[in-house]
Amino acid sequence: MEQIKILKQLQADSLVFFTKTHNYHWNVRGKDFPQVHAATEDIYNQFAKIFDALAERIIQLGDTPCVTLKEVLDKAKIKEESKTSFKSKEILESVLEDYKYFLKGFKKLSEAAAKDNDTTTQGLADSQVAHLEKAIWMLNSQLA
Repeated sequence: MEQIKILKQLQADSLVFFTKTHNYHWNVRGKDFPQVHAATEDIYNQFAKIFDALAERIIQLGDTPCVTLKEVLDKAKIKEESKTSFKSKEILESVLEDYKYFLKGFKKLSEAAAKDNDTTTQGLADSQVAHLEKAIWMLNSQLA
């Protein structure tokens, strides 16, 4: 099942993104600190749920999700962020790029699930596509 491979990829990427957005949350600097601090908290809380939902779907399909940090880091394509000071624009641009990556991944997951008539995985993917498309629109508008 191609969707298990994609689910694992997205699961690994979700955990790296979760960690990256914590870094942004703690280390944003500037006059709009409160807004970006709150927004990044919303993002990492959302991706904690996504990480869990992906893992549970992998198990439901009879496979094993990523369970170690080594496995996650070996598999992830989202890059970690080691800097510890950020301006809000830099954070928003980075989140936008990662959202675009996730959008492609969830669309690919939806297509793979549809080929296998796996409507549950397709529904999971499609709900994330809808959320990401709106989030990308909002970030693009904010950065304009």
